[in-house]
Order: sequence, then structure tokens, then C-alpha cells
Amino acid sequence: MGTIRVRFITVALVVSFFAVGMAAFLNYFKYKSTIGGIVKSRVLVVGRSIENSVQASLALGMQFTELTTLPAQMEREKASDRLIRGIDVFDDTGQIIYSTEAERVGQRVNRAWTEAAARAKSTEWTGEAPEEYVAGISLKNNFDLTVGYLALRYARDYVDRAAASAARAITFAALGAFAGIALIAPLALIVVIRRFEHDLRTLESAASHLEDRGPVAAPTGGGFDIAIGHLQASLRDANGSLDELRAKLDAAA
Repeated sequence: MGTIRVRFITVALVVSFFAVGMAAFLNYFKYKSTIGGIVKSRVLVVGRSIENSVQASLALGMQFTELTTLPAQMEREKASDRLIRGIDVFDDTGQIIYSTEAERVGQRVNRAWTEAAARAKSTEWTGEAPEEYVAGISLKNNFDLTVGYLALRYARDYVDRAAASAARAITFAALGAFAGIALIAPLALIVVIRRFEHDLRTLESAASHLEDRGPVAAPTGGGFDIAIGHLQASLRDANGSLDELRAKLDAAA
């Protein structure tokens, strides 16, 4: 019986720890995804302002490469949010046409950015750099044709710090849950298993008495009393039938 008790408790602890661990991991990744989406939406608010300005200029007949007021507006928008590290506008080949960093003009963006923008099913797209995240918008003219792409580069460490802070809080909560389970689960299982062991012993005792044709154990109030009663009745009927059969065979002989 002691071995059964240990096995029950071990299995319960393993399953409980696995469940808490999986819940902690899922909560962490859900939080990281959520904070990343919030920051991206915050940055795209700035991008939409630039997009509206570009579309207004194109509606007036200006060429995409002749938007002389765009760099100044990009500088103002960058200064409006401390998370934004830089803003670039590039064409479908990946060449930067406008940028808040003059040295980037004429350079080509990471190929992954152009691929992400081409794959996007909406005007919004995302990318990554070694130390930055990128939130992008496809710029369209009045004929709904894509004329270029807007990329807003923002600090990666802000999202990482927020995720790390959440990870610590989730870890402490998971450890507390582990401690509670390790304390409560064995105590609860011991109570349940004791009743189970008591019922097993009662059943074994009843079966042993019936085999020896000795006195039948009295009901104990356990969960197996009904089953024991049915078993006793069946065995009595079987013994009675055997006795009658033996008597008939003796008489015939």
C-alpha cells in the first residue's frame, strides 16, 4: 500500500508541476506578444501621419521622389516619440529615398524588409534589425498603387525590458504555485488514498471470509459495501446450487 501511495503522489506532483510550468510559459509569451503589439501600434500612429502627408502631396500631382517637405516632417514625427530611433522611406527596390539620418539616403534596406512588405496582406508590415524592431506602412497613391514603403525603426530593448520584468513576476508566481502544490497535494492525496486503501482491505477481508466459508464481515460503510453484498449473495447462491447438485448425485448413486 505504501508503494501505491508514493506513486499516486509522485504522478500528481509531476502533472501539477507540468501544468503550472506550461501556464507560466504561455503567459510569458502572450505578454511579450501583447506588449510588442501595443508598442507597434503606438509607433504606427506616427507613421499614419506621415502616410497621410505623402498621399496628400501625391494627390496634388507631385512625384514621389520630389516630396521636399517630407524629410522635415519625418524629423518632427521622430522627435514626438522617444521610442523611434529613425524613419526611412524607400522604393520597391529597397533604396532609401528619404531618411531622418542623412547618411542612409541612397543605401538599401535589409532585403527582409522588402520581402515582408511584399508579403503583407494589408498596408502594415513588420521587420527586425539586430537592435531594433521595424514597423512599416506601404505607401499608395490615389490609384491604390504602391509607390514606396515607410519604415519606422524603434528600440528593441524597451520591449525586451518589459518582457523580462513580466518574466520575473511570472516566475515568482509559478514558484509560489509549485510550493503550494508540493505542500497541499500530498496531504489531500493521503486522505483520499487512505479511504481507497481501507476499501481495498475490506474487500480483501470479505473475499477471504467467503473462500473459507467462515463468518461474513459486517458492512463498514465503505464504498464497496454494495459490491461486497452482491458478491456474497452470488457466492451463497452458487454454493447452494452446488449442495443441491451433490445431494441429487448422492441419491442417484
